[in-house]
Amino acid sequence: MELDEVAARLGRRYWALLLVLTVAPVLVVGFVMSGREAPAVAQTRIEASGSVTDAAVGDAGVSIVVSQVSAYATSRNLLTGVLKQQKIDRSPTELAKKIEVTGLGTATIVELAVEDAEPETARKLADAIGGAVVGQINQSNRGALNERIDEINERIRDLEKELAPLAREASGPVPDVGAMNERERVQAELTDLRSSRAELTSELTSAGSASVVQPAVLAPESNPMVMLAAIAGLVGLVLAILIAVVSEMLRPTVPGQRRVARRLGVPLLGWADRGPRELADLGRRTRLAARREGVGQITLVGAPGPLPAELVSTVASAVYGDETKLVAPQEARLDEPKPDGTKPDGPDGEGDGPSVNSTGPAEPKTSTSVVRAGTAVMAKKPSEVAQRKRTPVPSREPCHVHAFKDVDPGADAGAGVVVVVGPVTAVSGLETVRDLVAASGWPLLGVVGIRKIKG
Repeated sequence: MELDEVAARLGRRYWALLLVLTVAPVLVVGFVMSGREAPAVAQTRIEASGSVTDAAVGDAGVSIVVSQVSAYATSRNLLTGVLKQQKIDRSPTELAKKIEVTGLGTATIVELAVEDAEPETARKLADAIGGAVVGQINQSNRGALNERIDEINERIRDLEKELAPLAREASGPVPDVGAMNERERVQAELTDLRSSRAELTSELTSAGSASVVQPAVLAPESNPMVMLAAIAGLVGLVLAILIAVVSEMLRPTVPGQRRVARRLGVPLLGWADRGPRELADLGRRTRLAARREGVGQITLVGAPGPLPAELVSTVASAVYGDETKLVAPQEARLDEPKPDGTKPDGPDGEGDGPSVNSTGPAEPKTSTSVVRAGTAVMAKKPSEVAQRKRTPVPSREPCHVHAFKDVDPGADAGAGVVVVVGPVTAVSGLETVRDLVAASGWPLLGVVGIRKIKG
């Protein structure tokens, strides 16, 4: 199936569904959002640094920083403490949904945004949450090191208190060998502890610390109605397309009259509702198709369903349109004088009388003479009539056109089938036409297009 055929199926048959399901959500969003003020958004920037984030480079490091800050900023304990400290009546769960953390390039600086209906409240919450997040990050990065350094300092103080008595006992008049050994052990331990404290202090310095690099500021006001309306319209359009696809799977159709003709393997004979010129072309093409198949009758079939009588009459008139022949009204030429110089007599026996045609009342001398064999009249000048006086014009056998419901099954005469279709035709209707052709043995002449089949 070609892409243009798919688009034609959706556009011609389901255009109303596509339009309604696209426009209706947009109108609903516009109605719901009308009169509502856009919430205020406060933004603050935080530099989060740590051993893990410093080791990672590029997008990986940014992702780690954003995840870390977002985890702290949306934690229930932190938000509960911030709300209690700022004395703001908000739900921690709802507040967590209104917090957004985004990275800024490949640096370890992130932007924390807080949304609230009141601008001043949004700014206070952004500042308080940013400060609390910085404290949590610093506690996470340096808390263990500080605890270890505090433990070492406390142990050093205890050892220094033990060292003074041991030194006095070891340096007395009678040196105590045990005290001397204990003093050496304490001094060695003090040396090790001081070395460990120096290493931890160096590590603490290199670990870095988080900080607020920009206090909270209010973001420019924006109206989300346009974006929400666009999203709603897009969702409605996708839903409409899905409904159309399911409907086409259950009841497939063929869009366009020319595609129907290609499906059936016959020509598109013309259009029945595009004016006299198209009707004349339709009649000529239909007669040519009937002559090619050697049939004298044409059966109009809808795909599917019966056709209205008005449509059948229109097509029949187009086929009968120019079946007219000319005859000589008299044995003598109307403009040829008698041997005695007088003009021929009229119908009342007097000269210079009016001429008479074979199908109507008397006409003036300058009128034409025609005989109608179908429904249309072809007029000729008197001189042309005189030239055909001795040459009879053969009359073309009429080509009868009727609806399928008027077909006499007992008739021996064969007929050709012409299918009348609208803009969209069900595949089941084409199968019905094929079954008719197979059952009757009649040739399929072609397809007649119409904008809409009524009745």
